[in-house]
Amino acid sequence: MTELALVTAQRADDVRNDRTVLLRATAIVSTGYALGASFQSAYVYTQAIPAWTEISIWSRIGANFVAVVTLVGVLALLRVYRARSLWLLLAGSAVAAAVCSVLRWWAQTVLGVYDDPTQSVRDAELMGGFITAMISASAGSWTVVARRRARSRIRASERRAVHVELAVEALEQEEIRVRREVAEGLHGTLQAKLVLVDARLREVIEHAPTLSDEDVAALAWVREELEVARDIDVRQMSRLLYPERLELGLVPAVRALLGRLPAAIATRLTASDAVRAIDDPVAGDVSVGEKLLAVRVVEEGVTNALKHGPASLVAVTLDVVDGALVVAVQNDGELYDPLTAGIASGTARLRDRLEMVGGTLALTPGETRGARLEARIPLVGG
Repeated sequence: MTELALVTAQRADDVRNDRTVLLRATAIVSTGYALGASFQSAYVYTQAIPAWTEISIWSRIGANFVAVVTLVGVLALLRVYRARSLWLLLAGSAVAAAVCSVLRWWAQTVLGVYDDPTQSVRDAELMGGFITAMISASAGSWTVVARRRARSRIRASERRAVHVELAVEALEQEEIRVRREVAEGLHGTLQAKLVLVDARLREVIEHAPTLSDEDVAALAWVREELEVARDIDVRQMSRLLYPERLELGLVPAVRALLGRLPAAIATRLTASDAVRAIDDPVAGDVSVGEKLLAVRVVEEGVTNALKHGPASLVAVTLDVVDGALVVAVQNDGELYDPLTAGIASGTARLRDRLEMVGGTLALTPGETRGARLEARIPLVGG
């Protein structure tokens, strides 16, 4: 369905809702007036005028029922519910109230409410009927206006929420693109240049016999530093920008991350069947942005374990609960005390990032040792 068709359908639905609200509210209020006025007038007349003890309350109820049907029918016939301003609503209500008042008086005459009414009685009934009908129609009109205002506020809030969501998604996609390009540049172009520089230095060392031992040692030190920068600094920076194996799935990316920990630290990765079912690199329900956030949570949990250890075990659990990806990182280092340790700046920034997409992040003490970092990331397809 096209956007124009959706807008047209929404407007038609709004008109139907406005019609229902106007007619229903008017009918409820006017019916209350009709029944109340019938019983009240019958009681007053029989008490004040002994000759009217046999007055039929059903004739009055019948006449007032005709008035209710007329009022609602004229409002529907004039399509007052389509009026976009309060004044047009009131003008249509006034016309409907006038017609209602006249037909009410006609029904009273036909049903024998009055045998020989005077001019003053007729004028009083016409005016009373008009006022009652006008109040009833105005109540319905005001209900429509209030409903329209509430509907406009709700839709404005929905539009703002959609705009915010789209903006966050656009920023996320741009961040992923930049991260991937920079990571590829570091891993490819920069590393290739460093390899060429290293090869050139090797040639200089091998084909420059006039160099002193100190110069050869200095060049050898430069080669070693370049090798360290290429294998550790550049590669690590590339992985930080865009985690290794992320394109293959969340589970492979987390496994690769844990595999880089020192051998003295044991690791355990537990992924539920629900996670493995949606963690497909081609047809999966987890976006690259959601995977990246999940890996960032694991990285933060591992960083906390290394900084505030010593930890001998880092356990990562991945699960899907109520349409959200749950990432938990548990370590067995020193028991985390939120009163003294506080929240690390990296954890605080990660929490802000998760809250932007409607997620949560909690850092709590372990049962007996260490700390537990748990994040909930809403899945767009969940």
